[in-house]
Amino acid sequence: MKIAIAQIDMRLGDIDAICARIEDQAALAHEQGARLLCTPVPLFSGAAPGPIVESANFQHDLIAGLSGMAMRLAQLDIAALVPAFVAHQGAYMLEVFLLKDGNVSPLRTLSAIRREQAGDDDLWTPPVFDVDGVRCAITFDVERAGELLPPGCDLMIYFQAGSLDVSRVETSAVAAVQDGHFRPVAVKRSLWLACVAPVGGFDGAIYAGGSFVMDDCGRVVAASPCFEEDLLVQDVQRGTTVPCIEDHELPHFDRSEWLWDGLRVGLVDAATACGCSRAALVLDGSLPSSLAATLCVDAFGPRNVVGLFVARSGMRTPAQDAAERERAERVRDLVASLHIRLVERTEPDCAALLDRDESRIAVPGDDAAVRRASAHLAQLFLDDIAHAEHALPVSSLTKTDYALAPEGAGGSLPGQIAPFGDVYLTALEFVARMRNRAGAAVPAALVSLRAVKSYLDDIIRRAAALEASRPYYAVRVAEALGTLEPSQIDAALEAHIDRDLPLDDLPLTATRPDAAALLLMLVRRGEAARRALPLVPAVSARSFGERAWPVDLAWSDLGRHGADPLDLAGLARAAIERAESRGEALSARVRGEIMGLVGSLLGITPEQLEAMSTEEGRQQLGGQLPQLEDQVQRALHDLFEGGSADGEEGGNPFAGPAARGFSFFSQN
Repeated sequence: MKIAIAQIDMRLGDIDAICARIEDQAALAHEQGARLLCTPVPLFSGAAPGPIVESANFQHDLIAGLSGMAMRLAQLDIAALVPAFVAHQGAYMLEVFLLKDGNVSPLRTLSAIRREQAGDDDLWTPPVFDVDGVRCAITFDVERAGELLPPGCDLMIYFQAGSLDVSRVETSAVAAVQDGHFRPVAVKRSLWLACVAPVGGFDGAIYAGGSFVMDDCGRVVAASPCFEEDLLVQDVQRGTTVPCIEDHELPHFDRSEWLWDGLRVGLVDAATACGCSRAALVLDGSLPSSLAATLCVDAFGPRNVVGLFVARSGMRTPAQDAAERERAERVRDLVASLHIRLVERTEPDCAALLDRDESRIAVPGDDAAVRRASAHLAQLFLDDIAHAEHALPVSSLTKTDYALAPEGAGGSLPGQIAPFGDVYLTALEFVARMRNRAGAAVPAALVSLRAVKSYLDDIIRRAAALEASRPYYAVRVAEALGTLEPSQIDAALEAHIDRDLPLDDLPLTATRPDAAALLLMLVRRGEAARRALPLVPAVSARSFGERAWPVDLAWSDLGRHGADPLDLAGLARAAIERAESRGEALSARVRGEIMGLVGSLLGITPEQLEAMSTEEGRQQLGGQLPQLEDQVQRALHDLFEGGSADGEEGGNPFAGPAARGFSFFSQN
C-alpha cells in the first residue's frame, strides 16, 4: 500500500481553502499510486483547543467541508486521514476523520464506543483500520502507543501535535532520528512508522516539518525537507528490504538553526495572516534589533524590509553625544550590510518638554519619563511607516524583556509581533553567530558578550525605573541585578518560567538568594503589562502565553527557608498514617480487653498477662509456666465442672466435660 503525507502550510481555519488544497494533494498522490493521504494536525482548528472548537457552527462547517471532500476523493479512489480538535461530551478531543468511499468516520470516537460496548475502559488504545490489506494504527504519542498497540498492526501513523520546542529534539521529527527517537518503537514492535509533521506557524505555535516513513527495521526510507512544504509518497512493503536514507544523510538537529528557521517561517505566516508581505521595525543599534532586521530580510527579502532610526536630540554631555553617534553608525552599517531601506526621524528634546511638566516624577539614576516619551514617539513613527508601506510592524523584544521590564520596553516596544519574545537574550548571541556563518549580517561588535551585557543593563535600568514610587526597591533592583552575569539571570528565568521550578531550586538561589527573589518578584509584577505586548511565537517549553498568572496576584515566591516541601501526596500519606495508627491503637485496646476478660476467668493476674505478651516476658517466666498451667487447669475445671457451695441450683451453667489434660500453653 502506498501512503502519502501532505506536509502543507495553510491559513488556520480556512475550511474551504484547506479542503481545496487537500484535494489537490490527493490528486497528485493518486497519480503516484497512493491509496491513503495523511494531513497535519493544526490545519483546521490549530495546535491547541480553544473557544472556536466549542462553536457549534464551526463544527458544522468543518463536518460539511469534510463530507463534500470525501465525496470528491471517492472519485479518485483514495482515502484520507484528517485530524482536528473537536468538542465532544463537554471536553476537547483530538479526533481523526477517515474519509473513505464517500463517507466521513470519526475514528477515535468510534473506537471509544466499541471499547465501551466491549467493557474495555482503556481510552489510550489506538484506533485501527485497514487499507488494501494493510492494518494501520493511529496515535498522537509514539511511546505510549508502542505499549498499547493491538497485535497484527503493519503501520503506525503518528500525527505530531506538539509544536517546535528547541529544548526537545523530538519535536523536530526526522531530525530527531539520529538522537535515538522513533527508531526503538518501530524495531521493538516490528512495524512501519509514518510521521506526519506540520510545517509553519499556527496562532503562535511553530512547526518544523520533517515528515518521514520508517520501515520495520528502523531505517528511514523517505523524508520530507524541514521548514518547507512537500508531498511525500512511499510504498509500505512488509517483509521486504527497500532502499533507505543513510543516517549521515538525515538532517541533524541544531538548536540555533531550528530556532532561526522556525521563527522565519512563523514570521511569514503571521504577516500573511495580516495580509502583509513586508516588515517594518525600529533599529536602535542593539543586538536584538539588528538580529530582528536580519530575520525580516531572510523572511521577506531586503526590498520588503524598512528600518526606522529615531535620532535622539538634546544630548547633555560629550559622552552622551559620542554614544549617540556610535549608535547611529552601527545602524547605518547594518542597513548597508542588509541592503534594506532606512527611514530616519529625529525626536524632539523629550527631556526639555517634560521639564516643563511640573508633575513629572524624577527617578534616581534613570529618567523613566523620557524613555516612555521616546518609546511613544517611536511607536507613532513606526505606525506611520507600517501604514504607508502596508508592512507588518515587528518588535525586537526578547523573553528577558518580557520577564523583567515589560512596562518600560523602551524604543524596542513598537510592533505587532515579537519574534524573539520566547527567546532569552543570551541565546541571541549564539543565534547571531550561526546566522553570520551564512553571510555576515549582524555587525561583529554586536555579536559579543559585551553587547549582551549592555542590553541587559538597559533592561535592569528600565526595571528599576518602574519602582519610582518605592525608591528603596529601585536601588535594590539596580544593585542586586546589576552585578549578575547575563547567563545567571537568564538561567534563573528559564528555570522558573520554562520549568516552573520554585525559588529554592533555582541555580541562582545557592549563591544569591536575594537576587533570585527579586527576579521572581519582577516576573510576577509584570503580568498585566505582558498581556499588552506584541504576539510571541512559541518556541520554548513554556511561553508567557501558556504561563498566564492572575494579574492581581499578591503572592510571590519567597522560598521555604529550609523547610521540607509540603504537597498533596504528603498530606494524603499523613492521613493514612493517622488512620493506621488509630487502627493499631484500637486493636491493642480490644486485645487488652479480651485478654483481661480471659485472665479474670482463668485466674491469671494482669502482670502475668503483660509478661506473656512479649518474648522477653515469656523468657523471664521460664520455670513458672508449669505452675501457671496448673492454675489455668484448675480454673477451667471450676468453670466447666465445679458447682457452688449451695448445691445444684447454684451450679455452673457452663459445666461440661472435664478439661483435665488439656495442655493450655502448648496449644495456645
